Amino acid sequence: ILIDQGIERWYRGRHSSVVSVYCLGIHSSRRAAGTGVLKEIVLIDWSNRMDEKSLIDLVEEKLDRKDFDPPIFNQVALKLQQQITKGDYSLADIAKIIYRDQGLASDVLKIANSVFYSGIRPAKTIQDATVRLGTKAIYNLVTAITQKQLYRTGKKKYGRWATPLWSHSLGVAIAARWLALNLRRRQLADEAFMAGLLHDIGKLVLLKVLEDLDDPKTTPEGISADLVDEILETMHAYHGERYMRRINIPDVYCEVAGMHHDPGIDPENAILNLARLGNLACRKLGIGLKHQPELRLDTTTESINLNANDHILDGLLEQLKEYNAWLEKFLAQH
Repeated sequence: ILIDQGIERWYRGRHSSVVSVYCLGIHSSRRAAGTGVLKEIVLIDWSNRMDEKSLIDLVEEKLDRKDFDPPIFNQVALKLQQQITKGDYSLADIAKIIYRDQGLASDVLKIANSVFYSGIRPAKTIQDATVRLGTKAIYNLVTAITQKQLYRTGKKKYGRWATPLWSHSLGVAIAARWLALNLRRRQLADEAFMAGLLHDIGKLVLLKVLEDLDDPKTTPEGISADLVDEILETMHAYHGERYMRRINIPDVYCEVAGMHHDPGIDPENAILNLARLGNLACRKLGIGLKHQPELRLDTTTESINLNANDHILDGLLEQLKEYNAWLEKFLAQH
């Protein structure tokens, strides 16, 4: 297998047309050009699925287009980010932006007063919540809530992926933040939350592309659920990191998007370890599309790297169980 400059792409045998090879785990941003370690190969036999092979071509062609710009970040969240980045703002400025969307303001207060963030007294206004949690935490909550709106699909068929993907992303965000707060890494709590929230952004990007391509003119036979699952699982890390770098998201979040399934992990990369352990905990409890109850968190590389003992891991699972119960009520209201 020839890996040119370590670029992760689909490699197709033009002569045999039998096997596609997808290389995972090569991150050009973290190594010298032309070098790298091939960490995982996914081999897919397309010999009896030529219609689906052409779909992969269509997906990649769409992702390669310069004008490809799926709605991944809400305008209110972007406006808030711009205001915070400028540094010249007041609590009233923050509140004014959020209150432009009354539904958003209501949801921000619901989460701010939930078991995950609540203080001694409930926050009655956005200003109250901002004073208690800080502007970065409020921005994180706004992003999380508006992300749910972007996970909505036009075709009912794709709803089976959309809501679980958002539920999983928010669950990982809450888990990563909780771990940071309880593992004496409080200064990383806000970054850990955002890293968890965005770790699977590649799946949202791919879901938008697949939904757009799923029409009689482009794919006459439709796109099977199995193929959607396969594309989301095998392609999301690479395309998530790629898209986030394209729109200039900070490196720390791009790395988590691209490396959260890598077999190896840098023990010193705390944000990545926090997000990965949160991801595994959500999978263990079935928060999202996957349920792996047999997972043992205490033996994972991530828990070892973070020095997360049994007491911490038990507390993490209890926190996620509370999140699951809260989530059911939240979704029922939306």
